[in-house]
Amino acid sequence: MSTERLRRDTARTRDRLLDAAGELLADRGTEFSLPDLARASGVATATVYRHFTSVHDVHREFYHRMVDELVEELESISSRRHGVERLRLINESWVRLAVRWGRASTHIRRPEGFLERVRAGDPLTSSLYDGLAPTVRELIAGGTVPDQDIDYAILLWITLFDERVVADLTAAAGWTSRHVARSLTASLLSAWRAPSGNASPAP
Repeated sequence: MSTERLRRDTARTRDRLLDAAGELLADRGTEFSLPDLARASGVATATVYRHFTSVHDVHREFYHRMVDELVEELESISSRRHGVERLRLINESWVRLAVRWGRASTHIRRPEGFLERVRAGDPLTSSLYDGLAPTVRELIAGGTVPDQDIDYAILLWITLFDERVVADLTAAAGWTSRHVARSLTASLLSAWRAPSGNASPAP
């Protein structure tokens, strides 16, 4: 077997394991073992242990893949669209992804705040911040929203599109993903335009 094919097979197996981990997290929270993951994925237990040394490794890798998927979407959309259209497309993708992995992700949320993690140099959180910031700056530069503190604007964005909010509106309220994305985008723009969101932090 060629090295390239081996890499592809390994990547497919890892994705299969992380998909199964997402289902277990959504159904059972963090209360599962690596043998449980093996059974859920149909992968041999020995293979699971070659990929992960502990369940905490599984949680971390699931979280990493989740954020990576969102950042990749941001980069793809940001290169094609601008202004409010870019914002809407980003949010539609965000909601679609949150519907897929949102319930699972609620069980592995980190205790630190979003901006706190950015300040600490967390690579994943920083990459998400860096993916969102250009859209906010473009909307400010184009006059769509008033000049305001970028950190505050991004924190509002993250808060409104929290996966638990998306789960509530889709699973409990029965909204479609498209309706959720459009409604939350309208609320976000209103929040950014509100006077309370325009003030810069005190020096």
